[in-house]
Amino acid sequence: MRVAIQEQLGERNVDDLIPADRIMKASERRVRDGLSATSDLAGFLAYLDFAESYEALASKASELPQDLSANLKTLGPSVGRTVAIRNRVAHTRPMEIDDSSFLIDVAKNLTASENSYWSELTAILDRLSSDPSFVLGLTISLPADPDSGPQHNLPVPDFDETGFFGRQGELRRIMKAIKGAYPVVSILGDGGIGKTSIALKAAYELLEDPKQPFDAIVWVTAKATILTPNEIRRINGAIETSLGLIGSAATELSGIDDATDPVSEVLAYMENFKILLLLDNLETVLDNRLREFLLELPVGSKVIVTSRIGLGIENPVQLAPLADDESAKLLRALARIRDVRQLNDLDQRTVESLAQRMSGHPAYIRWFVAGVQSGRRPEELLGNNELLLDFCMSNVYDYLSEDARAALRSMQVLAGAKNQAELAFLNDFTASKTQSALLELLTTNFTAMSSQVSGESLDTGYELSDFARQYLDKHHPVDTEERNWLLQRSEELRALGIEMAAANTASPLAPTSVHVRGPGDFHAAGLLRTAIAVAPADPGTALENCVEAQLLAPSYYEAWRVEGFVRALSRDHGGAQAAYERALELAPSSAAVLFHFGTFLLDAVGDPRRALEVLQRAARNDPSSSEITGQVAWAHFCLGDMAAAVTASAGVATSRSASSNQRKAAFLLALRATQSVVGNLRNLQQFDQAVEYVETSVELSEDVDSRLVEGEAADRLIALRDVARTLAEQSVDYAAKQAAQFVGRIEVVLGQNAPSDIRRTGTIQALVVDKGFGFVTEGKAKYFFHISDLRNRADWDSLFEGAQCVFESIQTPKGIRAKRVRLVEV
Repeated sequence: MRVAIQEQLGERNVDDLIPADRIMKASERRVRDGLSATSDLAGFLAYLDFAESYEALASKASELPQDLSANLKTLGPSVGRTVAIRNRVAHTRPMEIDDSSFLIDVAKNLTASENSYWSELTAILDRLSSDPSFVLGLTISLPADPDSGPQHNLPVPDFDETGFFGRQGELRRIMKAIKGAYPVVSILGDGGIGKTSIALKAAYELLEDPKQPFDAIVWVTAKATILTPNEIRRINGAIETSLGLIGSAATELSGIDDATDPVSEVLAYMENFKILLLLDNLETVLDNRLREFLLELPVGSKVIVTSRIGLGIENPVQLAPLADDESAKLLRALARIRDVRQLNDLDQRTVESLAQRMSGHPAYIRWFVAGVQSGRRPEELLGNNELLLDFCMSNVYDYLSEDARAALRSMQVLAGAKNQAELAFLNDFTASKTQSALLELLTTNFTAMSSQVSGESLDTGYELSDFARQYLDKHHPVDTEERNWLLQRSEELRALGIEMAAANTASPLAPTSVHVRGPGDFHAAGLLRTAIAVAPADPGTALENCVEAQLLAPSYYEAWRVEGFVRALSRDHGGAQAAYERALELAPSSAAVLFHFGTFLLDAVGDPRRALEVLQRAARNDPSSSEITGQVAWAHFCLGDMAAAVTASAGVATSRSASSNQRKAAFLLALRATQSVVGNLRNLQQFDQAVEYVETSVELSEDVDSRLVEGEAADRLIALRDVARTLAEQSVDYAAKQAAQFVGRIEVVLGQNAPSDIRRTGTIQALVVDKGFGFVTEGKAKYFFHISDLRNRADWDSLFEGAQCVFESIQTPKGIRAKRVRLVEV
């Protein structure tokens, strides 16, 4: 373009072609090269950059030859992207993955024309095709203005061969962390995963950010080895201590290589200037001195570290492997740039398959391409990657404690994600020991975390990364004895789970049943079952088991539900309610949790209104449960809503799916509720409505299994029969006739199973509590009874003068006496 300007527009004044600000920039560039100012166009051309040259030509397009003008029009849509690429080169910034292919496409489009304006570009393209290595001898010298970014010593990143691509989400997170509050940010991952590359990319991004806060960016690396296709080669002079690493940073900052106290010197620089210090490959020099240095960082300066091992004092960014499509793209780009024809000729499906086998590790992909380029077979490199594994995982295993190694061995033997509870059982660890081991493994990137839906909450699982499994299997295999022990523990855990699931299926709403969502709950559920068993005698131990289960399975709602049960037994109602509410937060739709919480509120706390709300939610989630519906009926009864209590309990009493005990309890509750509402209506002299309620219970007694009409149910029906007689006398017309009919219908029901002819109703007239006896009246007759004559001795404390009861009379030498007395007062 400079030649075209000179040839086509050389007679023009500089001011006519180039804007004033561009002239000033070109003049400053000449002066920096030691040349004097000039107004000659030829003197300016060498100091115009690509964008300025294009602008000068395009501004006079109408005066140019038609073919050149057409070429400029073709170039137009690509100018912006081309300028950006050109500036990355001029300012030694990292390249993007498709920069090279984009530029080549642009150049080929321009040289496709038959004019001679692009002869030099054509020659370059031809040379690239025939001898691409010639570019290694080029010296880049492009017109460039002073870098406005902070001073830095950033190296050229190794990804410039292909350009950086992918991982935009991780890059954004790293940039956000650098600008955030944490003084130390770590980029963690396996060896060869791309930590150094993304750290450099982030640093170069900061150089382009006008709002970045740093005065200088300093890069220091402790990288000690290089992976080649045939060996792991030591780097001569590599930094081997933390003091050496900090000393290198001091040298970069001061330019002097004799710091007597490099730690203090670097901290002083970082206190007086805002410095971003990047420490690469930190795991090779990690010690307490380095941790102390990082803890003393002054406000304003920051440290970014790349490491295979977390520090525990930083904001960590975990670097995952490349996605499958990104891996395939990197493999294609490397093969194309290095002209590895054996790989270039592969179809896309084969490339994707190869990339998947390399688990998304950039180092693995680069090593693989380099190996094929050096003449090794692809299948050989994929089948024998011990060299790569050793490079990626070395310096890490030795950091692990014996507990962490034991956890690794359990993951080696038993594949698949395991949560904390499973790992604790398999290794016979406590929750705290399990968590400590997992923290070690996570900071060394041997394991990866994953979240899986378990019921209504998320459960975190842990499993070996692909590279870790390959490395461990080849370098640290599990011996036969320990393998068999782990398999036996796994079988014990499975058997425990089957047993727990069977018990829960048999009685899903029993307070002693523990629901399990899947294998991850088996161990925690076992702890909870033990807690339930020991709670009556040893609530302290029971609560310890609950806490252990909560630590092992934080999302497992049963751990809090059982805690509520244990605390309720100890009459710690406040603690029990808090535990039930926590369980409900974790499983808001669990009918079982709602049922147990509602029952606790109803029976222990004495809050029937809130209990009813909770139990009704349980019923909506499990409308077929007779046990829940029965509790709803009881809540209505406690609130005095007898009509609702009768309706709800009647449904259970006649349900085929309900147990005999559930039907019996519901039938009794319906009779009690009917007695209560009928009594209230009689007091209000609303006899017609009272008769209607009697009808409801009569129909119910006819519908239920006849075996339910015995004992207390029969006695309450006897009392209801006598109430119906009274209503027949008190009512008029249709209501009176109905009441009279109900007497007969009750007699029929009672006649099937109950001795209604000898049982009669009466009223407690007098009680002599200290002597343990009293009197029952029926009409004008008066009967003596003793506490021993009660059908239920517990009724004695509930007796009061005027209470209704059912009894039998016998003749004794001392007179008539009431026997088998039952209180039937509501």
